[in-house]
Amino acid sequence: MPHPLLRLLAVTTALASALTLADLRGRTLGILLWAPKLLAGALAPLLAIAGGALTACGLRRRDPLVLGAGLVSAALAGRYTAGVTAAHPGFAETFGPDWPARLDGQPRAMLPRRWNGYVARQALAPQVDLPYGVHPETGKLLLADLWLPPAGVSRSGLAVIYVHGGAWRLGEKNMGTAWMFGRLASQGHAVLDIDYTLAPSSDVTGMVQDVKRAIIWLKRNGADYGVDPRRIVLMGGSAGGHLALLAAYTPNDRALQPDASAADTHVAGVVSFYGPADFQEMYEQTEEMRRRLARRRQRVRPYGALLEGMIQWAGLSPAGEAGGQTHNYIADLLGADPSQEPELYSRLSPLGRVGPHCPPTLLLQGTADIFGMGPSVRRLHQALTAAGAPSVLVEFPGADHAFDLALPQLSPAAQAAVYDVERFLALL
Repeated sequence: MPHPLLRLLAVTTALASALTLADLRGRTLGILLWAPKLLAGALAPLLAIAGGALTACGLRRRDPLVLGAGLVSAALAGRYTAGVTAAHPGFAETFGPDWPARLDGQPRAMLPRRWNGYVARQALAPQVDLPYGVHPETGKLLLADLWLPPAGVSRSGLAVIYVHGGAWRLGEKNMGTAWMFGRLASQGHAVLDIDYTLAPSSDVTGMVQDVKRAIIWLKRNGADYGVDPRRIVLMGGSAGGHLALLAAYTPNDRALQPDASAADTHVAGVVSFYGPADFQEMYEQTEEMRRRLARRRQRVRPYGALLEGMIQWAGLSPAGEAGGQTHNYIADLLGADPSQEPELYSRLSPLGRVGPHCPPTLLLQGTADIFGMGPSVRRLHQALTAAGAPSVLVEFPGADHAFDLALPQLSPAAQAAVYDVERFLALL
């Protein structure tokens, strides 16, 4: 006799497994499904195991629904896990086929495989709220948390400055990144996790200047923490990835130097987790989403109102705007449409600042990024390669925006990305 709870579990597991491969790009429903998809991706190995167990139960009970749902769960979740953890040729193409030999003598604390099951967080705590500068317009202290290697771990001399995401308007340091920071510190690296001035209190130029204030501070004070000023690497996620790339590609640019400083702001490398590379493309995608939201508001008013409320909560639209009248948040951020200021859009896009001077770059990108970063990130990688600047692009099939922040202790995509980050840093 069919067991209703077992059937419910089987169907729920199958639906969660299907989410791992769902492509939410260009779909207003994706706004609601994005967080569940991130959770499903992180739990994909468990969903695959559960699918196998349900398949066995379905066979034993002769229940075709449980059997079928179990097979679907095992197949879809297993496919996702295998896809995001698959080996890639990026390091061999960029650093040469003998690149693994260069890791000899590096810390053995690196992840041994691209997915390792459950990996516990390192029991480390940062020094919190260290001031690294002052914002000239607001007068507010700029604060950072500093993660250092634990006692008994040799210091590598390398330091990472991490720039959080949040659409340039939201967020703060230590947003789901403690697991990765603990891993990097356990390998002898220092990590400076910074807050920076957000919009509307600052524009993009001011945000990049804040990142460069952190570079200058670390170069001046790094010796106190065992940091080699020649081995500073920028890293960021989403909007923070954009700021990290732009700062890395514009060393000593007078328009972006903070406080007219003559200090050197070169860095040894840059890592971007799904950072936008082209503001023009982001403007166009935002325009398309505005049109879709306006149609939903007209046709299904409660649904459209819910979606707009979530967008306003995320800071991508001012609160209280009427349906169909929301602003393009990229135009608001830059202060103009691209038709009015095309040079501004190019100047503040990493893609517009590519040249042979760019430091080694690691680009980590999900192929199903709900915000559509994939095409511009691929173009950035191609432009860097054409310019002779070392660039590694790692694409994670089916992974969405912020794939590294959901349960990284278990997530196959998060662990695969950190596996690449650890090796990239070791090669610099």
